[in-house]
Amino acid sequence: MVKSKVGDSFKQKLFLVYFRDGYIKPVMAVTAEEVKKSIESEKERNVADIEKIVLEQNYYPQNEDYDDV
Repeated sequence: MVKSKVGDSFKQKLFLVYFRDGYIKPVMAVTAEEVKKSIESEKERNVADIEKIVLEQNYYPQNEDYDDV
């Protein structure tokens, strides 16, 4: 097993936020709580209108799981 050189707190993920009105917003964050904070700070939509938050895909920094040569 290869140890990660980048801590888990820096591994961003793509979340899809589904709202009750049918709008789907993609958000890059580390946790679902960060997604909620991001939506709160934008003030375009209300956090209470979120139907669900789905983890779509993990994004890791390039080559971060490989040892140096």
